[in-house]
Amino acid sequence: MPITLSILVFVASPLDYARYRHTALFFDFQNTPTSTTAENDTNKKVVDSSDAKIHNWIESSTEKPYPYTSANGNDKLNSDEEITSSIMEVTGTSGLFSFSERVNAKIPKSSTELARVIPVSSITNAPSSALRLIISDTPIRLGASEGSDWNSQNWVGEALDRLVVAGYLDAGAKDKALDKMVDAVLEAGDEEVS
Repeated sequence: MPITLSILVFVASPLDYARYRHTALFFDFQNTPTSTTAENDTNKKVVDSSDAKIHNWIESSTEKPYPYTSANGNDKLNSDEEITSSIMEVTGTSGLFSFSERVNAKIPKSSTELARVIPVSSITNAPSSALRLIISDTPIRLGASEGSDWNSQNWVGEALDRLVVAGYLDAGAKDKALDKMVDAVLEAGDEEVS
């Protein structure tokens, strides 16, 4: 089954201004292959060399290349097979953003904090470890010269761009999802007075 990718848009608090609305990426990995190998009819292993390098690096590393926590607080997940979903995001404030991942977290069904869930695409033939590595390596802009208006909304766009470049996401699907994200951000309930 394909991996489902969505954008989450959260209501800003205490004032719901568009520029403060938080966005994140949600991956549903359930019932998807997590390894980079696949068996063909003759029972031989078929491995794409670039995916194999990523997979081998992740498997050989004693530490994850990014901070992560599970939804139940278990930070010591043994393997990708134990990861069924992931919320990936940048948190913090201008100049102090950091990447975080909440594994096995679910989308809240009824929450005043969640403004909208925007489906992006179904991704097939992609190991979850490769997708997680691509997203976790999305640059975070920290310096004042890189723009003080940079936020989680920009990061989501840049992360999706990286999936397009890697060949896992169609550019048209990315553009449609980002347009819907902007619409959801602009639906903020409070209006700034200048």
